[in-house]
Amino acid sequence: MLLYPERGLVLNPTAADVAKLCTGEHTVGAIVARLAAQYGQDAATVEREVLSFLAALKERGLVED
Repeated sequence: MLLYPERGLVLNPTAADVAKLCTGEHTVGAIVARLAAQYGQDAATVEREVLSFLAALKERGLVED
């Protein structure tokens, strides 16, 4: 679960893995590469999903560029 002021967002395991990597130490490319390898998925597919998830978090003010 991702908690923010007066709200919470329940994350599935994959979303939680993305959120855990959003430390400011990893680029989006590095996150995609790591998750593609971890899940044995095509990097282009993972990239679309990661970017979509990060856009949703950005809309909520939970991540910044």
